[in-house]
Amino acid sequence: MAPSKVAYISRGEVDTTLIEQGLEGIDYELDVHIVDSPGEIIEAVKGADVILNGGVPMPKEVIDEIDTAQAIIVGSHGFNHIDHNAATEKGVMIINCAGFCTEEVSNHAILLLMACAKKLTLLHNLVRQGKWGAETRAQLMPMAPIDGQTLGLVAFGNIARATARKAQALGMDVITYDPYCPPWVTKEYRVRPIATLEELAAESDFVSMHTPLNDETRQLVGESFFKAMKPTAYFVNTCRGQTVDEAALIRALQSGEIAGAGLDVFEQEPTPADNPLLKMDNVIVTPHSAGSSNLSRVRSPIRVGSETARVLKGSWPMSVVNPEVRAKMPLKPPAENVYGD
Repeated sequence: MAPSKVAYISRGEVDTTLIEQGLEGIDYELDVHIVDSPGEIIEAVKGADVILNGGVPMPKEVIDEIDTAQAIIVGSHGFNHIDHNAATEKGVMIINCAGFCTEEVSNHAILLLMACAKKLTLLHNLVRQGKWGAETRAQLMPMAPIDGQTLGLVAFGNIARATARKAQALGMDVITYDPYCPPWVTKEYRVRPIATLEELAAESDFVSMHTPLNDETRQLVGESFFKAMKPTAYFVNTCRGQTVDEAALIRALQSGEIAGAGLDVFEQEPTPADNPLLKMDNVIVTPHSAGSSNLSRVRSPIRVGSETARVLKGSWPMSVVNPEVRAKMPLKPPAENVYGD
């Protein structure tokens, strides 16, 4: 029997060592393809059983040309660079690595929340400039407390749940807007569900975004949301920049409708150097790095390898983001989680 074919598409050189650890015992051939155009992607994935996607956009025109692949696997939590609707129509599973960086991203959300509240970067820069005493005291107030404040979470998936747990440890009350989250889940996490986005905005002292990017959530938060927020409230985003109307956020910050923001993601990445968000003292920014740590950098490729092995062995993967595709595929035994993730 011929070995299974695995095609890794990437924009640059990759190290597949950890991926291949997860494929130990599988008869396979892994080919890495550096691609720059839709045509190159289409050619690279011809005849593959599984496609590993290293951050390469796969629009419908590419998906429609897939001939033999059962699955597209990404080493990230997000998968918005792939047309998942087209993949579902084609009967191709999209598999992500949900959970590999849950603690890292939730830590980063709390980091940005606390840094905003304590004016960390502003005071840090003042001290580096040799300013102290009266010069720094003038910048201290108003300073938001954290204990006893309300954190509003937009969506309540795994990362938001970890964020809630950590916020509660700081003495915060937590609310969430997620129309798809069952009530017993919010009850288990001691989080109060809110009926509308605007109600969440109005009640929150801090808002943290945790929704995936898809057709339904693109620019989910915009002008009406920011107008509903308290002028003393802060906005944090560690999910995807395009879930927010960035122009509306800039206007809200410039007009004082909200107190500030902590942003790990932007509408365009890298964000342009002239983006007004980079010029504001009340905005803290990081370079889409929330999921990074020594541990997550290892967990991601190992998960990619183990998920690939599950597909090639005929088992259902741990994290299929378009489960409706199962109706187009034969029944398979469920995956066994031998990695504890």
